[in-house]
This record gives sequence, structure tokens and C-alpha cells, in this order.
Amino acid sequence: MEKTATAAARRSLAFVGINVGLALHPADSRGAQVPGEPASCFATFWQADWSRWGAGSALLVATLQGWRSYGGNEVLAETLATELTRHFPEAARFPLTGVGHTHDEFTVEVDPATGFRATGQKAELAVNGVLDRRQFTAPNFQLGEGSAALSNVYLPCSTGRLSEFGVEWPGTPAVYPGPLGPSSSAFVALAESWVL
Repeated sequence: MEKTATAAARRSLAFVGINVGLALHPADSRGAQVPGEPASCFATFWQADWSRWGAGSALLVATLQGWRSYGGNEVLAETLATELTRHFPEAARFPLTGVGHTHDEFTVEVDPATGFRATGQKAELAVNGVLDRRQFTAPNFQLGEGSAALSNVYLPCSTGRLSEFGVEWPGTPAVYPGPLGPSSSAFVALAESWVL
């Protein structure tokens, strides 16, 4: 018990900002998710208002062919991939062996009533159709062999779109009932903080 309390006491704030995620699953001709099919990609957009790795934004895209990042700060993007994103359940099926980086700058629009959009010259991520708004806390979110305290305001969404170099990824997010309300592989996490 004392060891756990000491480890928790040594934690310090590492990130404050916004995190948006989108896992796209195969869809049929009507746009409905094909049951039982795993996600073809996972994208996450980080807006660091402050972090121990610097401020700014980064879009990370994880696929079976590799990981890519977009943004103005390559070190921030790679650190967010290796320290946090790779441990997300949505990213688990996409092995991280390196991150190819492309410089891009984003215009970000956030509305808790409708959703999120980040538009760059080379990539774009949009998550819309807010289904719910609720507080989320995970005092021991697993990060490999370690853990972190995570909190945010979670907005599961019904739709999402990812494009890279003008090519839109096919697929649809998975929306499902959760114990506290609807959940989705398309989400916006506002007022997010990580304590490592």
C-alpha cells in the first residue's frame, strides 16, 4: 500500500488539452459497420495547450502499414505516439516500430454541441454527431508497465472522417452501448489531463 501511495505521489502533470480519436471499421454499401471486422486504422488528434513535451497539435494515424504523424512539432508528435497513444486499446492492433512525420499546420474547430474538425494542408480529421457528454476519470490508465491518471470530458460521436493527401479513408466508427451511456470509436475528449 505504501509503495503505491509513493508512486502516485511522484506523478506530475504531463499534458493538458484536447484529444480526439477515430477508429474506422469496414462498412457495407449502406455505410453500416460490418459486424466483427476490426478497425482498418486509428487516428488521434492531440491539441496540447501545455505539456512537458511542448505545446502545439499533432495528428497521429496508425495502420497495419505503419504509423504517421502530421503537425508542426515532430518531437511532440513522436512522444505522444510512443508515451501515450500506442497504449490506447484502439491502437493495440497497429504495431509501433517508428513514426513517419509530415509537417502540417491545422485549423481547429471545437464545439461541444456538434463535434470537432482539424483541417490541415495535407490531412484532415472530423468527428461529429455528439451522442453524450460526461466526465471520465481513470486513476490508473495502463501505459505498458506503468500507469497514469487520466481525466476528461468525454463526447462519443456517431460519425467520423479521416483524409490524408486528399484521399478519404473508407469505413465508419463503431457505436455501442456502454455502462454509463453510448460509447464510440469516434470521440472528442475535452479538458483532458494526463498525470504521469
